[in-house]
Amino acid sequence: MSSAVPPAPGAVYTPGNDLSNADLYTIADSVTAATGFQSTQYADLTAAFVLNSAYLVFFMHCGFAMISVGCVRTRFAKHIAILILADAAASAFGYYFTGYAFAFGDNLDASGAPNGNYFIGTNYFALHALPHTGTSNSDYLWVFQWSFAATACTIVSGAIAERARFESYLLYSVFMAGWVYPIVTHSVWSPMGWAGMLRNTTYAPHRLLGVGAIDFAGSGAVHMVGGCAAAAGCFMIGPRIGRYLPDGTVVDMPGHNSSLFVLGVMILWFGWYGFNPGSQLALVGYSGAIANAAITTTLAPAFASLSALAVKSTINRVSTGRWSYDIMTMGNGALAGLVAITASCSTVYPWGAIVIGIVAGMVYNFGSWVSVKLHLDDPLDAIAVHAWNGGVGVIAPGFIASQGLIQQSYGFANTDNDCTQDPTNSSTNNCPFRQYGCFLGGNGDLLGAQIIYFCWIVGWVLGNMLPFFFILKILGILRVPAEEETLGIDESYHGGHAYPGHGAEYDSSMSKSNGNANGKSNGNFGNNDNSDLTSIKSELAELRATLKSFEHEHPRPQK
Repeated sequence: MSSAVPPAPGAVYTPGNDLSNADLYTIADSVTAATGFQSTQYADLTAAFVLNSAYLVFFMHCGFAMISVGCVRTRFAKHIAILILADAAASAFGYYFTGYAFAFGDNLDASGAPNGNYFIGTNYFALHALPHTGTSNSDYLWVFQWSFAATACTIVSGAIAERARFESYLLYSVFMAGWVYPIVTHSVWSPMGWAGMLRNTTYAPHRLLGVGAIDFAGSGAVHMVGGCAAAAGCFMIGPRIGRYLPDGTVVDMPGHNSSLFVLGVMILWFGWYGFNPGSQLALVGYSGAIANAAITTTLAPAFASLSALAVKSTINRVSTGRWSYDIMTMGNGALAGLVAITASCSTVYPWGAIVIGIVAGMVYNFGSWVSVKLHLDDPLDAIAVHAWNGGVGVIAPGFIASQGLIQQSYGFANTDNDCTQDPTNSSTNNCPFRQYGCFLGGNGDLLGAQIIYFCWIVGWVLGNMLPFFFILKILGILRVPAEEETLGIDESYHGGHAYPGHGAEYDSSMSKSNGNANGKSNGNFGNNDNSDLTSIKSELAELRATLKSFEHEHPRPQK
């Protein structure tokens, strides 16, 4: 996320010899007033651009809802929908009271320059003392940053769907938005943060490895954070009942509506045009960077969806002897490409976005396979999409970020606008040039900074979220009871089935797609609730028999 600011607009006037001193003073006053008016217009344009981008990002929650409902079985549709709503509400609660303060609450010196803590912000709790008026108004930034916090939170809902308690999920969303997520964003997006390329003030002169990490719109700060939290939650809550049989068989548990899934993917793709270009946080003077971000946000998901589909179709051809084209793989491949391009959308050329997209599609398939092997039961493949490809996005700028595009988006290494010589002529330029991708001639420092930033996110998120979910598990409030999960959480907790009159026999009108090498529910949307319920009943009967045998061999002592 860039916050470099172009020089304030002004005017140049060369007085003629025929003007008196009074005339010159009058002209000077007029120019000053016009400059102030232009500054106000600039601030208004910036606020309008950022707010409209925030609205698009928030609209992405409609996409998350559609994908999530489509990917779960019918008796859990209300449950996953209310988790998406809970994210919007609980994340606003957490981000209002502490989140924004921890992320961007830097102290300011007398000149307005940031002067704060390298690890955490210390001002603006509950928005206290945040500038609300004039050209220094920061309210629009809170709205934009909150929409990102809510996005990071909602990633986890899909990974723990069909068995998480609503109460525990509310606690998680507040904790994520109020503590875990803001610390990462402070490190990379605050001018006082220790990791980011924006770090360059009187009080924070040294960037990470002399360069600073690039995470323009949040492959790491949003998607890796959410994806790693999803992995922690999925590990602690355990698989759905019947997903893995005692003999190791992986039982397919497909979602029920592919139409909702595809609609959700397209809504998310649309919303990403606010997520990525909007992260420039300014309009005037940055049209080139914004346009490049829009182009790369188009190409990466396009090529990722085709790459993911090609890999999965080839696997199906080898394993089954016939070609099949999996809708969930293609949709999640597109999302993987969007996640992967988010960090570098303004700093790589279009060909770089194509490369990133192709890699993301392949990594998605690998990540999905790993989740199955590790018994991370993730109905939406959120871990493969967000954690794995968030990592791809974080590392990619170290290889292929362009020096010219970095400087177009972030400015030159000196962001105090005090460079006076020609920035295109290195022999006379007194503005330091940015380091860039090692495949394009960079010295590797940027790649090193990206790797350190990657490791920091994994360590911070898992270090917080594993203990958090473990405590909820010990308290007995992480997961619903087995009998209620088997019946369906909609019936147990949310007032009844999402499709009244249909029950478990709801027919989505979509037939089951063929071939699934990973044992995932990729593309297998259809009327499978009966078979799922049969397998669950079978496993429960086996567990009862095992328990009776144990009790027979180890009778309880008589009182």
